[in-house]
Amino acid sequence: MDKYLILEDGTILKGKGYGYTGETHGEIVFTTSMSGYIETITDPSFAGQVLIFAFPEIANYPLTYEKMESERIQISGLVTKDAHEIFYGGKSGKDFNDFLINSSVPAIDGIDTRLLVEKIREKGVLKCFISNSPEMPDIFEDTMEENLVSKVSRKNYQYYKSDKKKEILFIDVGAKNSLITNLGELASVHIVPHDYDFFNIKFHYDAIFLPNGPGNPDHSALKPIVEFVREASQEKPVMGVCLGNQLITLAFNGKTKKMKFGHRGVNHAVTDGEKIYITSHNHGYAVDKDSLKNTDLIAPLWDINDGTVEMVSHKKLEVYSVQFHPEAHPGPYDGSWFFEKIKSTLRDINE
Repeated sequence: MDKYLILEDGTILKGKGYGYTGETHGEIVFTTSMSGYIETITDPSFAGQVLIFAFPEIANYPLTYEKMESERIQISGLVTKDAHEIFYGGKSGKDFNDFLINSSVPAIDGIDTRLLVEKIREKGVLKCFISNSPEMPDIFEDTMEENLVSKVSRKNYQYYKSDKKKEILFIDVGAKNSLITNLGELASVHIVPHDYDFFNIKFHYDAIFLPNGPGNPDHSALKPIVEFVREASQEKPVMGVCLGNQLITLAFNGKTKKMKFGHRGVNHAVTDGEKIYITSHNHGYAVDKDSLKNTDLIAPLWDINDGTVEMVSHKKLEVYSVQFHPEAHPGPYDGSWFFEKIKSTLRDINE
């Protein structure tokens, strides 16, 4: 069946529909990743977004459902140039098309994705619809204004016991499975929902971790987390990744800003001025570097291409975080040193 990609700037593109037969809307963004599509589309950080794969061929190797980063597909819709929607693989034997159907995610194929990427790089991210009709909608809602974290955060407390002595309080704002796996190799992990009663915690923990997640870090629903981190950091180490990096910045009076088209892909070069790390990214908001001048935060790492803050570290407290994904999945492992840094921090905590 025919489907239509409709952008708020008036662009209407016709393509072949696959996946779920219904319609969808969201903020349209692109990733430059050439592989790792199963990990990418199940990353909760993509909630509320319609994803373009800039690389032409997608789903041209078997699905491995064990590599899913959450329990379902998280993107609102998918835009591709040449998707192999019938490709069996993995233990379940389902194909890519069925995977999208079962997750109620519409997709559109045969689209000139290079044109779209150029448009977004020029104009910035746009709101869009994947529709069964070429009729222009009256309203393009901004999904980034929604409480997206509430849609992807775990609803109940979970405990992952390890053979390590230390305990981490992990505030789930939309975490990837692989990130939890990596931390589980360093400590036992108490995973709590984003709206947990942080000021009435009954269990012991040695450090706090804020993971990745979707949407605007300055959303009102996340204010209690920011306030808790500000207070708890006086006694406990605090670490974070991606959205966590932005929330930690807000906790210490820094600011965040929306990027023109974000960083999404597995080839982003990050540096400290001496070494270069190729890293995995997925974010549309970033730390405002200028806002750090009157805080106790510094930015030890930055993006080579546009100077985006890639790490914040507190001058006095044991507080630090990175904007990229050290766990990769997909992507390179240049940033895995971050987990060694956490390991060292946990080791130095007095029993």
